Amino acid sequence: MGYILGLILILGLIFSATIGTDLVSNLWRQMTDKFSEFIFPRSQREIVIDNLEDQYSELDKFFSSVAPSLIGSKNISQKDKESLGQAINTFKESKKAFEQIKKIEQGSKSITKALMEKILDLNTETVPEPTYIPPNCNLVCNPQ
Repeated sequence: MGYILGLILILGLIFSATIGTDLVSNLWRQMTDKFSEFIFPRSQREIVIDNLEDQYSELDKFFSSVAPSLIGSKNISQKDKESLGQAINTFKESKKAFEQIKKIEQGSKSITKALMEKILDLNTETVPEPTYIPPNCNLVCNPQ
């Protein structure tokens, strides 16, 4: 059994080397992605942002290729051309807002990432501990 498995792995490496695909790095990348996804699952916000990004890419294709040809068309009324121009401008502004939201979300940590950093002490920021003064003590500063 081990002989057959070793033979399959060797043939796979030879096959990937002759075709030009890097089988080992692809397998390693897939394993690390699965491990990362298991350890740090995506939050609901990240999933929504990815879905919106897919939808924005489709809208971007429309507004960058089809809409300019529609505006230049003679068969469309001037009122429709103006409303299409407004739609293009609104789309560009909403795309900028979406990019800002995406940057903010990427900057914030998910709960699991924050917990893992706290548990493994990966937090590189050193924050001074707050000073506690008991209520029965008086804090007096004497200038000298």
